Amino acid sequence: MPAHENAENGPSERLLAAAYAAASWGRARRAMWTSTPLVVDRVAEPDIPAHSTSVPGIEAPSLPPTATASPAAAAPREWALPAPLRRWLARGAIAAALVAAAIAGGRWAWEALPAMPTRTSAIEPRRSSPVVTPTGALHVRSTPPGAQVVVDGRARGVTPLDLADLKPGRHEVALQSGAGTISRTVTVSANATATIDEAIFSGFVTVYAPFDVTVSEGGRVLRADDRQQMMLPPGPHDLRIANRALGYEMVRRVDVTPGETTTIQLTPDPSPLTVTASEPAEVWLDGTRIGETPLTAVPVALGVHEIVVRRAAGGERRLTTTIGSKPVTLTVDFAGR
Repeated sequence: MPAHENAENGPSERLLAAAYAAASWGRARRAMWTSTPLVVDRVAEPDIPAHSTSVPGIEAPSLPPTATASPAAAAPREWALPAPLRRWLARGAIAAALVAAAIAGGRWAWEALPAMPTRTSAIEPRRSSPVVTPTGALHVRSTPPGAQVVVDGRARGVTPLDLADLKPGRHEVALQSGAGTISRTVTVSANATATIDEAIFSGFVTVYAPFDVTVSEGGRVLRADDRQQMMLPPGPHDLRIANRALGYEMVRRVDVTPGETTTIQLTPDPSPLTVTASEPAEVWLDGTRIGETPLTAVPVALGVHEIVVRRAAGGERRLTTTIGSKPVTLTVDFAGR
């Protein structure tokens, strides 16, 4: 073989030996993490001449035990390809071997590393979560059952009734039946159950006044029994209390409780009384001295009263007077006595 061809083949053969050694190293590393054979389409490897089996710094691969060196293999072989093409093929083989070694080593190193937490972006998009409004529950019972339940002006059903969708806070609840209406204010708490248990039957009302009065509701006069009690259905009532003779009239709202007696105590405002006389005199009201004439705008309770006017020289006048809601003025003349 010519000398210039040996000079060209020398580096190429050393590169091929290095590539083969790198591939062998990659296979050995791969065997450490898997037993699956690596299938690679191999190109027929050229025989390395005996005089170039070692490369400085790289150990040449050993032949299999069963392989026997033949004189033909030991002798240098002539390459059929041109020298430039052989150089490019050698460089490609080296690059392929390095890539395979890098892939095998990189996969082994990656699996050997401990699991690391996934790093998330420093700025995450804000996720809108649905707003859940807490609610409370209400259990309503009545005696007798079957009363209409009205919550905050809205009919919700009849007793017994369970409601689970009420907002926390105060609610106005009315129980309506033929026996009457009961109104209650209940406070509902979040994730809790409030209870209303009411008996719907009649109650009683008693009116105390310093004079006779007439009690009516909706134009209907209410009659009291021998205990001065008037029976009414439970719930709110607007009672009109009046005495026509005294010119007195008022409206009082009461809330009747089933089976209980509600008392109304009337204390009307007094009316002014004025007394004058033709002579100086003392004025007595129902046996009590209240002053001397002229007596101006003395407050007197509504009703029928006895008024006595006594003059200093002797003599008196007795008067029975009804004090109503309007001012009363009395004039006494002692002339001719």
